[in-house]
Amino acid sequence: MWEIASARTYATEKNHIEYNKMKAIGKMATCIALSLMACTFPKDPQHTLSRARAEGLAIGVVENPPFTLIQDSSFSGTEIMLLKQFCKKENLTPHFEAGNETDLIKKLKDYELDIVVGGFGKKTVWKKEVGMTRSYDSTHVLFVPPGENRLVYELEQSFVQRKQHGRK
Repeated sequence: MWEIASARTYATEKNHIEYNKMKAIGKMATCIALSLMACTFPKDPQHTLSRARAEGLAIGVVENPPFTLIQDSSFSGTEIMLLKQFCKKENLTPHFEAGNETDLIKKLKDYELDIVVGGFGKKTVWKKEVGMTRSYDSTHVLFVPPGENRLVYELEQSFVQRKQHGRK
């Protein structure tokens, strides 16, 4: 009798051990899959940053001093300075294009521009139509094409590094 009960217990324990092994393998496979997916984050679905590295960063500029100033074909202001520093750090060539908000936002949404600047606040009326960076000064943001997380990530990293070095 003990032999039958003992054999049943052994079989049950063996099944339990096998079940736990399979469960552990399933968890490891899930972790590996998640790790591999994370390697491609942040996403760059339209390859904005990749294209900018090859062709230059297309920047739409809405004049709004002191953030953006346009004089003849010269661009300046605090946001222009931020972008020039970003381009230098990332080895990108900036290409500036002046225009009005509506036209530049349309070009941004059509992926004809990579960034639009113009002293825009976090609570802008455009926030549902464009992607935005976090604020670089607690109030102002830069616009990027919707879904372009890689460009946003790199821009925000440059903001953080700037703050760490004591520059506003």
